[in-house]
Amino acid sequence: MRRGGLLPGKGFSLVELLIAMALGLILTVGVLQVFLASKESFVLQQRSAAMQENARFLLGRLAQDIRQAGQFGCLDLRRLPASSRATVPAELAVPVSYQNGVLRMISALPVSADVSVPGGVFSAADFAARWLVVTNCLDSLQVSEADTPLTVQSGDVLIPLRLLEYRHRDQRIQVRSNGKGNFETLIEGVADFTLAFGLAADTQAHGVTGAYQTSLAVADAPRIRSIRLALLLSEQPAAKSQDGMQTQGYVQVTAVRNRLD
Repeated sequence: MRRGGLLPGKGFSLVELLIAMALGLILTVGVLQVFLASKESFVLQQRSAAMQENARFLLGRLAQDIRQAGQFGCLDLRRLPASSRATVPAELAVPVSYQNGVLRMISALPVSADVSVPGGVFSAADFAARWLVVTNCLDSLQVSEADTPLTVQSGDVLIPLRLLEYRHRDQRIQVRSNGKGNFETLIEGVADFTLAFGLAADTQAHGVTGAYQTSLAVADAPRIRSIRLALLLSEQPAAKSQDGMQTQGYVQVTAVRNRLD
């Protein structure tokens, strides 16, 4: 009998230690795989959310500009006397056009100038616009471009008009204002951007007749009543095939000045 002591503790054998280490390693690898999968899912969701935000921004901006195209405030070019219509630049008669891959839209800008005092002098440059219209909205009309000044008379209204140009170039959607300077990038990662146009039967009709057209003759521009936008965003927009890649497609139809009734 052993006196005044404790029985010696039983330790782990080498085999038991190796088994414990193997089980610990398996658990560690499992936890690591779960962590990596969660991280990959989080990153994927972030990229997807970024694509959705880009699409929401672009389509929202285009929808607003399309709805306002041809909106010249109180001025209706068709109701002006023939002598006044003859002074209107040809571009204003076609507020929406599409040629050589560029979508062009003309619309009015809000005016913050004080026109209550006759004799004031203004130009389109004062409002960051392409053209400036001074009119009484009935039978009087003056139109100037850029820095050319116009004098305001009693009862006149100022209508600055802006030109916006959109294009798809180098996997980017770009925009330019008033036909000057370089195109600026709005969003990147654009694999495809297709426009199709709904045309009325004639220049006076409102509703769309027939199928949407992806090509547009110059003479057809006055009959544009709505525009269908098809946008495809991709992580690798330059790739010929988008199979297996993170892509998102969007389609939006917007009426020009809501003229579809």
